[in-house]
Amino acid sequence: MSVAKNATKRLRAALDAGQWQGGDRLPPERELAGLLSIGRTSLRSALAELEAEGRIWRHVGQGTFVSRSSDSQVNTTMVLTPPPGPSDVLELRNMIEPQIARLAALRATPVDLDTLRHHLDAGAAALEWSAWEKADSAFHTALARSTRNPITFGVLDTLHNIRADREWGNRRRATLTQDWQALYVQQHEAILSALIDRDPEAAAAAMTKHLASVEQAMLGAAPSSSKHPSVPS
Repeated sequence: MSVAKNATKRLRAALDAGQWQGGDRLPPERELAGLLSIGRTSLRSALAELEAEGRIWRHVGQGTFVSRSSDSQVNTTMVLTPPPGPSDVLELRNMIEPQIARLAALRATPVDLDTLRHHLDAGAAALEWSAWEKADSAFHTALARSTRNPITFGVLDTLHNIRADREWGNRRRATLTQDWQALYVQQHEAILSALIDRDPEAAAAAMTKHLASVEQAMLGAAPSSSKHPSVPS
């Protein structure tokens, strides 16, 4: 087990055991790392992963808190009949995610940027489609969280729940090749770079380009014969 995974396991076990209750503020990083007998770098990776899962949340200037059950769940009154398919999900993502990226470029904190880097690197290291899907979902979720708009995060979280549907998973498994994965990682890098540069227009454009590639792959277009798949302009 890697150091980062071990750190996540220890922190998750502490939360599961009720060492801190919903609404409690976690100790400062130095103290928490000592309590769990892990390094601070590993602790930050663990915090990033558990934040993406909704187990904890961070408030700039106040600290890191354990989520209550109501904090980590999205309540919805939508009745989706018939159930949405991949094309429906992609259509809505195209409507909202460029705007999420634009807002994140203005609001993301250094901690948010570190979290996005963590999930980007996890995606680059993924060896199978399910590991990529987890890292990809975490990257886009962390991006939405960095807008500091809970409704935005809630809508995107609902979309990610739909992505857990069998049809989406089967389509992703069938279409995610090494070339597509490499291109997606490059595009995530472009989004993150725009956030670091505090360039909202570049962030939105990078997200639009990324979603065009996802749509091209998911809806059946074949990659080009070049090193990486072509991206529609």
